[in-house]
Amino acid sequence: MPRFFFDFTDTGQVFQDMEGTDLPDLQAAKQEAVRALVEITKDKLPDGLYREFVMKVRDESGHRFAEAMLKFELRER
Repeated sequence: MPRFFFDFTDTGQVFQDMEGTDLPDLQAAKQEAVRALVEITKDKLPDGLYREFVMKVRDESGHRFAEAMLKFELRER
């Protein structure tokens, strides 16, 4: 089973996944990236006027396959 790594970025601060997760295929890895991104960010918002969250999916060789991004911006009118 392939191992995928999920590197998380919170408004420029990078948290690199050093352990990885065994998943059956790339489709499962993409779904996990979205699930993990939503789970992590739900407890961090809102905090300030702007946040950008990114979850990048890579394999053991370091090849990046996909990334999911959420942006939060509070605009006053």
